[in-house]
Amino acid sequence: MQRHCVLVVFMAILCVIAFSPPCLPARETAKSNRQLRTIVAFGNSITALRGKLRVYPTLIEKELTARGRKLRVVNAGIGGNTTEQAKARFKTDVLAHNPDVVIVFFGANDAAVDVWKTPPATGPRVGRERYEANLREFCRALKSRGAKPILVAPSPFRWTPALKELYGRPPYQPDDPDGFNVLLAEYAESARKVAREESVALADAYAAFQAYGRQPGKSVDNLLADGMHPNAAGHLLLADLLLPLLGEDPMARSGPDVRLHPRAIDCTHDAPHETVLGSGVAKLDDNSIMHVYSGPLSYYSPPGSTYIACRVTRDGGRTWSTETKITTHPDCQASHPSVLRARDGAIHVLYLAFRSWGWKDGNPTEKCHSDVWVIQSRDGGKTWTNRQRVFEGYSGATNGGCQTREGHLVFAFSHYVSDPGRLVSRAVVSRDGGKTWQQGNPLDIGGEGHHGGALEPAVIQLKDGRVWMLIRTARGQFRESFSSDGGLRWSKPKPTSIAATSAPGNLARLADGRLALAWNPTGCGRSELHLAISADDGRTWGPSVALAKGRQVTYPFVLEDQPGEFWIGYHDVHTSRGWNAPHARLLRISERDLWPADDTRPSPAVNR
Repeated sequence: MQRHCVLVVFMAILCVIAFSPPCLPARETAKSNRQLRTIVAFGNSITALRGKLRVYPTLIEKELTARGRKLRVVNAGIGGNTTEQAKARFKTDVLAHNPDVVIVFFGANDAAVDVWKTPPATGPRVGRERYEANLREFCRALKSRGAKPILVAPSPFRWTPALKELYGRPPYQPDDPDGFNVLLAEYAESARKVAREESVALADAYAAFQAYGRQPGKSVDNLLADGMHPNAAGHLLLADLLLPLLGEDPMARSGPDVRLHPRAIDCTHDAPHETVLGSGVAKLDDNSIMHVYSGPLSYYSPPGSTYIACRVTRDGGRTWSTETKITTHPDCQASHPSVLRARDGAIHVLYLAFRSWGWKDGNPTEKCHSDVWVIQSRDGGKTWTNRQRVFEGYSGATNGGCQTREGHLVFAFSHYVSDPGRLVSRAVVSRDGGKTWQQGNPLDIGGEGHHGGALEPAVIQLKDGRVWMLIRTARGQFRESFSSDGGLRWSKPKPTSIAATSAPGNLARLADGRLALAWNPTGCGRSELHLAISADDGRTWGPSVALAKGRQVTYPFVLEDQPGEFWIGYHDVHTSRGWNAPHARLLRISERDLWPADDTRPSPAVNR
């Protein structure tokens, strides 16, 4: 009797969840999302509130409210419900709220065959035809009242030892990884059929779950807490599946061309410039954030017309201070800065003093001139001093730096060499707080061309004391080099297995000791900017997540503001007046929104 009661309670919480990749396009809706007043989530235990778990109705309400929508989301989920049981409460729990949209999310309990009973059940709790009829009844009643129904097809399950003990007999197939879904797949098809024939919106959780599980390194199990119920990742992905059906693109817009992760906060300030170069940010003593950049135009502008500038936000990017000029050069174009704030509070800015560019017969010409300079502030950006050139030649971009445990300041950059013309990488190091600088040895991987060779590196100190340099190449992956003396002498560069397009990455050390990498992976060019985390100093990396998508979203910078809270800078390279015009953009996002629950398993990335 005790076992029977436990089983009944166990089955009473049987439920279903949906999943979708976070980049589905928005769809047309009968009502504008701005007109929504009430959304009812009508379902079983997956819809119902459950402890501290943020279920999908809660996530939807939070997301839409954050986007300025005035609405409420009514949670009408009850554990164990079939569509037959739900019919009895349809008027009081749904229609009484006069909803604009109703999410109808049933099927797993309807399809369940209680083979664990004595005697065993021989058929589902609610037959398939009756299930379809109930869904039709819900849809027609809602449409007759001017409400929009959204059907959710039940999501697949996965075997666990406990589930096999309960259900491991016909009609289920315990030896088949998908054998717990022999009937559920048919009920998912029924939901599709009803949605199609009744002309209502469908969130196809079953198909989306399976599509997720087919991705390299992923599994449907990653979305489930116990083989049936979703974890935080499942609820997050379900919310992303539903947002387009509510009239919302799950990726928010930043500027005319860029779409952001649905939980990213766009912090880009309104710099009144056509071109803004420099994606670096620094955290100041009062917890404000400084963005360092150049403007108002790009390299090819009259000498002295560009300058290095900064703005500061004290409210997480909602408002910004007026622009402060840091430095300018009357005889060239000061541009493309990167920033490093040292532990003593000093802010060091590395930037280019661009004059001109020329290339002929496979080599840089005498016109190639873009020196590297550094300047610093010791009063939080109020004044800037000790401006000095640290490299003479041609460098095309700077990409941040690091401070070692010994106090050395290390900035990395690349520059041209000839015969054949190509780029090599190196570092400049200060052992006296930025008063003087030394150049490290050049790192040459061969190649040829004005974008060939080793270029635009990033640096970070590893836990074993070495400084790691991650180098952009045009060969489909990063290369790496190591320094054991704080950045002056470097090992011969070797390939990594981090797939990367020809664009730089950026590294950051997090408060808990892990590493973060932002970069453009191979396969999507510069049109997607990703972030990944490593718990073992870059030997392996967890799954990456797209932060932004656009024509070109590249040249990233990573700052951890508070533990688990990231600022990401990047360049949106759009077309203006027929030429590429980069604009530096900023976003904030939380780690828990990028990798909720159990989806942070490391995957092979770097072999050392």
